[in-house]
Amino acid sequence: MYCEACGVPLGITRGNMWHADGSINGRFPPYIKGTFFDVDELNHLFRSLSDLMDYDIGDIVASGKYIDARDYMTATVEKMKEGGGGLPSDEDLYRMMLYPVSIWGIADVKFKSIEPDRMVIEVKDPYSTDLLRGDVTAVADVVSGRENAAVWEGDEHAGVMTVVPGEGFAGKSGLIEESSRDVAGPAAGELACEHCERCGAPRGVSRLFEWRQGGCRIEERFSGRRYCFNNTQGITAVLRMLAGQLGEDIERKMVEVTRGHARSLYGGIAGKPEGNGGHGGMDLAAHLESFPYRGWGKVTDPSEPEGARAICVENPYNDVLLTGRLWGMLEASGGLDLRIAARETDATSLRLAFSPV
Repeated sequence: MYCEACGVPLGITRGNMWHADGSINGRFPPYIKGTFFDVDELNHLFRSLSDLMDYDIGDIVASGKYIDARDYMTATVEKMKEGGGGLPSDEDLYRMMLYPVSIWGIADVKFKSIEPDRMVIEVKDPYSTDLLRGDVTAVADVVSGRENAAVWEGDEHAGVMTVVPGEGFAGKSGLIEESSRDVAGPAAGELACEHCERCGAPRGVSRLFEWRQGGCRIEERFSGRRYCFNNTQGITAVLRMLAGQLGEDIERKMVEVTRGHARSLYGGIAGKPEGNGGHGGMDLAAHLESFPYRGWGKVTDPSEPEGARAICVENPYNDVLLTGRLWGMLEASGGLDLRIAARETDATSLRLAFSPV
């Protein structure tokens, strides 16, 4: 399951390709785009927004993830049908779709029972209970061909998820006609880097992350923070739904929350030996160069025009999360309070300019 040379799961290395534009895409149609997400960042963002709105936004988070997970599972089933071998039983489909989540850093799952109208899953160390509700409900809907509800009983560390027929989380039935999938062809050009001689994964991935074998944790080596490898469109769908449901000002709030998370993270390594190859301090260039290995995009133009700090990212995985991440990263590395002087986005790039407060 894991490469003996570099430790990266073979299911990730064999199914994906790292591209020169900073993206990670599936090797085969529909070329689904993946990203290594900071789990702590996402959960901090969801908790902060719940506190801000003074109510639990969990159903909105689950709804957004459901949209994309349903599309992903539907495409997977259709691909299996195209193979001409027929579909396995419902029970085998459930197991096929949910067991691999451990190597993606999503959860450690164990099937307690699978019956026609009821499935019970024991879950340990979920990356997010609300995101997982969206994932599991989508799998159940696609496999069973009906609407289901995934009910969580437990805390953020462990619990039981029971799937039964029903509408599910609030507003789910209204999402059936929506779609978050942007189907595209394969990205051009493989990332030029050192590759593992055994599995072919970029060496930069194993230098950044460690997989805790026998569990479901992916940990960033320099910070110890948990990551997951997930479908980029899924998190984008969640943030899009949050912005649509919580108001037009919420995107600015999400950027500010993400900025605070990043400033704390990178500020914590400033002055530590591991921050710069054993020499102390934060090596900003090295962190920016790690973006393609994470599937975050490619930094192409870091500069300092007339006292400001400008930066451009080709093929950003998410404008909101990257804007906050870069804002906090630049503040931590320079020891300055910054403001966003300019922010421009389009389908292929994110351009930011910062100036001192």
